[in-house]
Amino acid sequence: MTATTPNTKTVSAMTDINVLIVVGLRAASVNRELAKVAIDSSADGIALNLFDSLTELPRYRETFEDLETPSSVGDLRTAAAEADAVLIVTTYHGRVPALVNNAIDWLTRRWDQGALHDKPLAVIGRASGCYSGVWSHQTDDGDRIARPRVIESITVSNLREAIKKLAGEVHAGD
Repeated sequence: MTATTPNTKTVSAMTDINVLIVVGLRAASVNRELAKVAIDSSADGIALNLFDSLTELPRYRETFEDLETPSSVGDLRTAAAEADAVLIVTTYHGRVPALVNNAIDWLTRRWDQGALHDKPLAVIGRASGCYSGVWSHQTDDGDRIARPRVIESITVSNLREAIKKLAGEVHAGD
């Protein structure tokens, strides 16, 4: 079962792969689309865990790391640590908005707390009838030896396709 925190919502549970969806915009239509995807994905063994409270995160400053971590940051880090893959849905037009960049800072700045380390990750946004952005994935050489992660452009027709692509990457790393 996927654990939830006060700022996350589990959309389906009892699955093999947990995908954290970080919603970095206010569009209600994205939440409706994700609800439909969750219903379809649960049959494929994929649980979606939504984090849509980016506005509650304080601006990242390293001095916060030496103080008590704000609860919103703890919730985000816990959700990311429990995830097998992360999908960030935002208004991506060649650069990541400040609100989303702040969340990424909280998840990556201290290596010992790097909740995104070695996980498939995509940052995508709606563009001309599809979703496009960038993603990090594993590559192999001809002998099936894993190479370092690469970051490439990604274009998918819908959020379900992006989630399945990330889930496939989790299985490829097994």
